[in-house]
Amino acid sequence: MITLLAAQVAPWVNTLCTVLALLFMAAMPAFILWLTKKVKFLGFIGAIALCYLLGIIVSVIPIPYDRGLTETVSSVFVAIAIPLILFGFDITGVRYLAKKTIISFALVIASAVCVSIVSFFIARAAGLENPNVLSGMTAGLYTGGTPNMIAIAKALLGEQSGTVIASAQISDFFVGGVYFLLILTVIKPVYKKILGVGTANAVVSGGTVNETQNADTRLQTIAVETSKTGDAAEEYNYRLIPRDRKSIGKLIGVIALAIGCLGVGVGLEFLINGNIDGSLYIILAVSILGVAFSFVKPIRRIKGSYQIGQYLILIFSLGLSMSIDISELVKEILPTLCFFACSQIAVILLHLLLCKLCKIDAGTALITSTAGIYGPPFIAPVANAYGDRNLIAPGIICGTLGLAIGTLLGWAVGAFLGVL
Repeated sequence: MITLLAAQVAPWVNTLCTVLALLFMAAMPAFILWLTKKVKFLGFIGAIALCYLLGIIVSVIPIPYDRGLTETVSSVFVAIAIPLILFGFDITGVRYLAKKTIISFALVIASAVCVSIVSFFIARAAGLENPNVLSGMTAGLYTGGTPNMIAIAKALLGEQSGTVIASAQISDFFVGGVYFLLILTVIKPVYKKILGVGTANAVVSGGTVNETQNADTRLQTIAVETSKTGDAAEEYNYRLIPRDRKSIGKLIGVIALAIGCLGVGVGLEFLINGNIDGSLYIILAVSILGVAFSFVKPIRRIKGSYQIGQYLILIFSLGLSMSIDISELVKEILPTLCFFACSQIAVILLHLLLCKLCKIDAGTALITSTAGIYGPPFIAPVANAYGDRNLIAPGIICGTLGLAIGTLLGWAVGAFLGVL
């Protein structure tokens, strides 16, 4: 009798726990963000890392929720987040950058690609699983940032990417966190000693004084419009979102547009593969359409899409870590940590060497390196630590470009290496 009763109750318990798990995924990032603002130490750790930590804790508790469903919902949220993050960036600002700034950021991209290719052969020889995926993630991560890395893993591995993404995110937190702390403290004199303090302008030069001033003004305007950030925490500053009815309506519209981009990707996936088990065409579609719609000024100027996209990334991080097999994560975390630590160090050193050869000044080299490795939200604190706020605008524009091209670049590298 007890066994029969348990069999009848169990489906209801599982359903209830699954519903509660989904609500937990949606609401808990808001509480985590509140904690990061109230507790300085938690703010240093960061919201994404805390979401992963909490999700891992939940995953080891014997709660009967549908882990496959939480991972699927997470995948949907990240596919909507990618275009939302890209909509608000004005990539056309690149044309206002000085020649040395463009060269320096091109060297960042070249360094990331070269290191990712070399790391592939080393990782394959060492017996790491999915070395082409890790290398593609490296190229995207150190060109644009975390959203690129997640998208590349989803594109190359699909539903099997959960553990890889989680281990890569945790590894990047440790490696990237240590280096960012060094940037804010001891890196500045090292760069100045090796590269020297240049006098290159942040904007295009060679024209009249009036033209140069106009370019500088335009660059600063683009930076303010596209970054929506004042420091590393501003990517989660929801006070920047207007509360009037018209603005909220526009924001709802741009979210619907992002969902439409996902719909296009799902349609392509089904037409080409006959099913939606994979993620390749979904991720490529939302990435390309996100960049394409960023050229539409009314869409680009809608405030809040970037912050909403970042919140969806937090939901994805929490939901993904709630879905993973902790034993698989433990098995992969150490080799992945070593992989990304060596890769980041190699990218930084290679870029520094190339900047020395190309006579790039310290400020330009440091800000473009930061743009590639961390993305727009981290530009302002690095420029402030360096002591030159004129670096903020070009840094944000370079970070914007990296976010726009990072996913396609990393996917291309990973796919190419996958056939070797």
